[in-house]
Amino acid sequence: MPSSEPSKRKRGRPSLSQTLDLNDILIAALDVFAEKGYDGAQLKDVAQKVGVTNPLISYRFENKEDLWKKAVSFLGEKLVDRFEHIKSYYVDLTGTMALRAYTRQYIYFLAENPALYKIIFQELGHDTWRSTYLIEQLFTPVIWFGEKSIETPLDSLKEFKTIPRANFISIIMGASSSFFMLSQLMRNQYGTEVFSKEQIEQHAEIVNNIIFSQFEP
Repeated sequence: MPSSEPSKRKRGRPSLSQTLDLNDILIAALDVFAEKGYDGAQLKDVAQKVGVTNPLISYRFENKEDLWKKAVSFLGEKLVDRFEHIKSYYVDLTGTMALRAYTRQYIYFLAENPALYKIIFQELGHDTWRSTYLIEQLFTPVIWFGEKSIETPLDSLKEFKTIPRANFISIIMGASSSFFMLSQLMRNQYGTEVFSKEQIEQHAEIVNNIIFSQFEP
């Protein structure tokens, strides 16, 4: 005679009805970390955002630190893949032309992934394991593309040699992201919707011209 007691699901892997694509979880996690910061974010916030129960998130990731690292690595891989595509597509691109291409794509990427500049703002001003991880996993590979472009022919220009490399890179990164970071100010003060396709294109063009035109014939 069959038992009338309800069957008990074993602990461990969540039910198939609770499965979710890993990328969807990482994208949701980036949004949560960007909105609440690392200290304010909880695994249950990510679960709620993607519409699953907390055990699924706990099953896929060891803890909050593990989730944060995997989310940042996911974002870094996407950005590096985009730069790799430029490098392979424009094989002979060097100097300011290469830097223009990388900067434009970086601006596009920031517009598509606002969590990136929010997490940068939260973390890179502090000496923590998170800032170290961001630098190693995301910015060191990305800056490498810029450094290779600078090697020739920019390094031979007298005007370029007077600019410390750290200042040059920080100007590119700051000019690229600040437009989006100040989206509310731009809307309220100037009526500018910074995430519109027209404004993104215009911003990329202006940043490139202001920074690189002085080094071009």
